[in-house]
Amino acid sequence: MNPAPFQDDPDLRNTGDAESSAEIILRTGPELGATLEAFLSTGDPFFWLIDEQVYFEGDWNEFFESFSRCDVDLLATVVRRRSEEPDWHWWRSLKAPDDHSAADGVAAMLPLARLSRAAAEAVMEGLKNGWSGHHEAVVPTLVAGAGLQIEDIGGEGSFTPEGRSGCWYNADSWNWREPVKHVPGMMHHPVPCLAIQPARERLRRIPENFLPRILFASPVGANAQPLVEQALASFQAAGADCFLLQYDEADILFPNNPTTIKDRGYKWQLALRHLTPEKVANYDFIFYWDDDLDCTGFDPLRFVRIMTANRLSLAQPAIRSPHGLSHGITAWRACPLPRRFKDSDEPLPVVGRLTNFVEIMAPVFTRDAWTEFHSYLDEENGSGWGYDYVPLGRKGIVDALPVVHTRPVQSINSASEAELRRFLDTQGLFRYQPVEEGWLFDPMDT
Repeated sequence: MNPAPFQDDPDLRNTGDAESSAEIILRTGPELGATLEAFLSTGDPFFWLIDEQVYFEGDWNEFFESFSRCDVDLLATVVRRRSEEPDWHWWRSLKAPDDHSAADGVAAMLPLARLSRAAAEAVMEGLKNGWSGHHEAVVPTLVAGAGLQIEDIGGEGSFTPEGRSGCWYNADSWNWREPVKHVPGMMHHPVPCLAIQPARERLRRIPENFLPRILFASPVGANAQPLVEQALASFQAAGADCFLLQYDEADILFPNNPTTIKDRGYKWQLALRHLTPEKVANYDFIFYWDDDLDCTGFDPLRFVRIMTANRLSLAQPAIRSPHGLSHGITAWRACPLPRRFKDSDEPLPVVGRLTNFVEIMAPVFTRDAWTEFHSYLDEENGSGWGYDYVPLGRKGIVDALPVVHTRPVQSINSASEAELRRFLDTQGLFRYQPVEEGWLFDPMDT
């Protein structure tokens, strides 16, 4: 196999020994024609299209190897004839040239698919001859129209061959957006939805006398003292109380004498012991951040104003890093132009993204959210893997106030993966795909 140069998924990078004789292309945009041309310029007999949001709870090598002796021209998911689902929304987009009919169309989901050279050539020829429409209608229709063979990767359907029924995905794992149970050996993919903005009146107005009570807490060690001192200066200037949990035995003297407790343990073990709901009951917002964050230019008061205006229970600043990120959704992005609401002509500045996910490296909780979150903390979960998936209401990532993560991310290993699975199974929680669900807006003053 000859992986594409722009392939960036770490799991897929480790499939070099899989005998699939196919190019892997991570599809990150709608340029189907360019993608097919890129494949046809190679010498590979097949290529896989894999959407960047596909998540596999299994071994990619095993998956590719299972199809290494399959010569079918198109492998896809949820394959069906027009007669099986005549009311599918995108049939109306399928347009045939004058001398052809679209009545015998075939549809398929294509976030995960494999095409042969013959299939790619049939699609390119059809597009050149005037076929058009949604790619999940036009691609399988053109492949079928060329007399080429189509099979479903798995699932349950008329195109699923005997022996593959129920394999690789099912209706629960392949059509989901909010948390679903992670299923070993199954593919998962979120069905994207349009970000529909609330009415402008749903944004909370910030009163002139808004004076939130803020707690900044952090597990700290001697090696992080310069960054911690910088964070303390920002939060103390905003009137926040600061509480440090020192996990080593070094003698550290921080400026302005923040409350400091020495205790051995990992970040979330220390939170379980020392940041109980009773101890934080007097605060409106709780920042509980790692000690390796560069907070230059960060404004805690503006951050909690944004949370309040957008009714967030949990949020984080976007992350900049010279290293990789654990979750791509947390990466800093330039804010788009101001957006208008349907009930107002006055645009509002966009400051971030409404999401279903916040990473626990730099979380900010409301008091109620912290009380709920604390109930999930487990002394046995030293790494904290799985805490990102605790359900806590509306969440967001604020791009207007990013911080820099200065250390390389911790790589997941078999022990931490087992810890994650144990935590999720014990708590009855689900691992899910992080997605963006809308925009966050700058607060409006009263």
